[in-house]
Amino acid sequence: MAVGALEPQFYAEFLALLGIEDQAAARKDVTRWGELREQVAARFKSRTRDEWTAVFEDSDACVAPVLSLREGPHHPHLAARGTFTDHGGITQPAPAPRFSATPTSVRTGPARPGADTADVARDWDVPGLLPSSRNPQ
Repeated sequence: MAVGALEPQFYAEFLALLGIEDQAAARKDVTRWGELREQVAARFKSRTRDEWTAVFEDSDACVAPVLSLREGPHHPHLAARGTFTDHGGITQPAPAPRFSATPTSVRTGPARPGADTADVARDWDVPGLLPSSRNPQ
């Protein structure tokens, strides 16, 4: 789970939904941060990600599930905002930021592993990574 409850009202909501609202004072006491971290971790370990997602859904606690790249494009929040796009049959993050006056689009697919190794090695002057025909020894 990703937590971003920085402001007091969001943090209070976070603690309440996590069931440790009695720990509110620990936030201001650096000496108790380790204890607080352990309690938060223990609470999150007590349920599945989907169960916690349901607990924090529609709250102001600033908590969201951490999704895999397979799950992300299907999440209602990300889908509604066009966070992902499909290019050449490959789903990938859409260009960001997006401006109304200068629309963006994906012009090429994602890089293939190793596809540009020789070019990068040449640009960075790394002779050990160049193909043998370009790397006289």
